[in-house]
Amino acid sequence: MGQLQEKYKSYRLPQKYMAEGVYPYFREITSKQGTEVEMGGHKVLMFGSNAYTGLTGDQRIIDAAKAALDKYGSGCAGSRFLNGTLDLHVQLEKELATYVGKDETLCFSTGFFVNSGVLPVVVGRGDYIIC
Repeated sequence: MGQLQEKYKSYRLPQKYMAEGVYPYFREITSKQGTEVEMGGHKVLMFGSNAYTGLTGDQRIIDAAKAALDKYGSGCAGSRFLNGTLDLHVQLEKELATYVGKDETLCFSTGFFVNSGVLPVVVGRGDYIIC
């Protein structure tokens, strides 16, 4: 066995902290996300959330999501480029374009896709981009 494998074979620091009840990772949340969440049967303040808008537990959003699931199912079954563009995507893009005063907008699902869609246009065809 190599030196690295031997070192990590006996690595038990996370288990030590888990046994002491102070391991901060992968704690189970058993409620909706919000400023407070339920963990281990107790309500605790949530300071690490990415739910900045506070809409993850909003009943209007939950009801709209349920209606969308009933109408569209649980996914697009393909990329937007080929066969995954829903009328919802087009509607959102039209509303955003109106809101920002542009002719059109295009929504991307992740920051990486924004980079892969926008940077080649900005840089040009003959250049290389390394992400």
